[in-house]
Amino acid sequence: MQSRIPVSKPLALVVIGLIIGVSLGLGSGYAVFYPDMVNERSKTVEERISDIEDNVSALDSKLSSVNESINVIDENLEGILVLTDVVDRISDRVSALENGQINLNSDLNTIEDELAQLKTDLNSLEGSWSDMTQSFSDLETAYNSVNNELEEIQTLVRENDGVRLLTAHLANPSSDFEQSIAEDVFDVLIEEEQKFEEWVNLYGENTAKILLKQEIDAMAGSLVWNPTANTEVGKDSYQVKMETYFTMEFRPAKVTVNNMHMEVKATVDIDTGAINGLQVTLLEII
Repeated sequence: MQSRIPVSKPLALVVIGLIIGVSLGLGSGYAVFYPDMVNERSKTVEERISDIEDNVSALDSKLSSVNESINVIDENLEGILVLTDVVDRISDRVSALENGQINLNSDLNTIEDELAQLKTDLNSLEGSWSDMTQSFSDLETAYNSVNNELEEIQTLVRENDGVRLLTAHLANPSSDFEQSIAEDVFDVLIEEEQKFEEWVNLYGENTAKILLKQEIDAMAGSLVWNPTANTEVGKDSYQVKMETYFTMEFRPAKVTVNNMHMEVKATVDIDTGAINGLQVTLLEII
């Protein structure tokens, strides 16, 4: 037969109180409470009820304290939740800032690359500009050279205009100028040709000069004039000197001069075409 271990009733109540206290989270309260109940089981019912009420009041006080602690914990939990939400928002903003920083760094790298490319392009452009400037300089030099040549050509053209205008005038000279040539020819022939002098003595000087003028008028259009000088004497004004060689034949006196040389000069205005100061400067027999 198995022997049974005797267990006292008070000890059993203590054990039961401990189990109930642990399960309710009241610690050793019931472990103390139940022994007191056991030890005082001999009290009157009223006294026991009073003790029970006191114990219940104490238990209620403890429960109220626990509830207050729970409320404090609940309030703290709400604060923690709010703080957690704030931390989450800050974390989101920090993440956004980090992403913005990454994008900014990427943009800055792109800008740096573009600036480097721009610098390279500028260096290339400077080289091209230098070459272009040199080309323009060469072109300017060539232009100036051509311009100088054109000015020289224009000057020659204007000078030639003076020669052309005087040549055209000498091909059809005025009656006064023909008379001046006739008198100069008369003076030369009277000195150089004895036959002419004898004829003049017979027919007179006036008759001789009239006939000489007719000869000059007849051959004026056929004379070949060559310029010997062309000097600018003012704006659009040139002094032109010309010469010609011709054969002078005076039939009434049966006089022929095979080579007579004549030089003239005049001031020509190439804009208006005016011929001023036309005169014979030299007439000789060669």
